[in-house]
Amino acid sequence: LFTLINMDDNVKNFVYAGFGGMLSRTATAPLERLKVLYQNKKDINVSYYTYFPKLIKREGYLSLFNGNGINCLRVIPESAIRYSVFDKSNKYLEEYSMNKNLNYFIAGSISGIVASNVVYPLETIRTKLTAQSNNNLYSGYIDCIKKSYYKNGIKGFYKGNVLYTLGMIPYQGTNFLTYQYLKDNYENTNTNLLLFGSISGFTSISCSYPFEILKRRMQLSGELGNPTYKNTLSCISHMYKQNGLRAFYAGLIPQYIKLIPANCIFFYTIEISKKYL
Repeated sequence: LFTLINMDDNVKNFVYAGFGGMLSRTATAPLERLKVLYQNKKDINVSYYTYFPKLIKREGYLSLFNGNGINCLRVIPESAIRYSVFDKSNKYLEEYSMNKNLNYFIAGSISGIVASNVVYPLETIRTKLTAQSNNNLYSGYIDCIKKSYYKNGIKGFYKGNVLYTLGMIPYQGTNFLTYQYLKDNYENTNTNLLLFGSISGFTSISCSYPFEILKRRMQLSGELGNPTYKNTLSCISHMYKQNGLRAFYAGLIPQYIKLIPANCIFFYTIEISKKYL
């Protein structure tokens, strides 16, 4: 604890955000799996209420946490880098006396782009492990890495990365802008801070969800029932033919239910850590 207290502020932000990311994703892992499975479903008309019990009956309760181990390995550095880059970028932009809210949006966008590119291979592995059923394709993350590399080489770990990177601009830009704006304009009570995180999570995913699902489909190109997409346009065309515009919002409800508390836990953990550590 003494060592943590005497750390540089940038290092503290890195540690706090990494812990907050791990805590938030583990708490919402079952909803994350439900979302990923729906994003990869051919028939998206199946009710969540009937699908969830069937999933548990078929694969067991522990299956709800499939891919959470590798997700934590991904989200700890991703969250830490994202928050640290945001804090550093925002301070840098403040020196140029730009509009504060514009600063938040730009700094948030930069943080999302940097963090997503650093950890994207782990995101691809996590998606594959989460989307499979009963380890029917990969026995674990080492097996997933080996098979993915043998099949597509290094580039296979970056499928969908360009589109996902573009999606970080509205996603993390809106996320940080909303949260910081609410902090600046309303009393920062514990209840309000929880509410601010929830609102920013809802707003950010509403602006960028199609980017999320396209990334997921590209990561699973040629696997788990998906055709091999030549490029992003062929992926979009295939999805639209299958389910129309609804295809680009499959899994949105569990994403809302998951992201609102996850974002809330992430930001609140950072605020509490700053206050007491």
